Amino acid sequence: MSNWLTIITKYLSKFLEVGVLLLAVSVIAELVFGPNVAFFGTQVTKNLINLLNALGEQGTAALIIVFAVIFAYRKFLK
Repeated sequence: MSNWLTIITKYLSKFLEVGVLLLAVSVIAELVFGPNVAFFGTQVTKNLINLLNALGEQGTAALIIVFAVIFAYRKFLK
């Protein structure tokens, strides 16, 4: 039973890692080539800034969520 749980955990970890890498590449591509990069959509950095502003308006609850995401991210990628 723990074998399939280990396999699922590895797949989710790799999926999370690929997602973070795609986000980083899309931000770098937007900074280098401008806001309308064909493959990554439009204005990735604007969407990230809007997300951070929305989290900033929420106060303590958003801070707890951010820490939970960071904790989960660090735990899965070890």
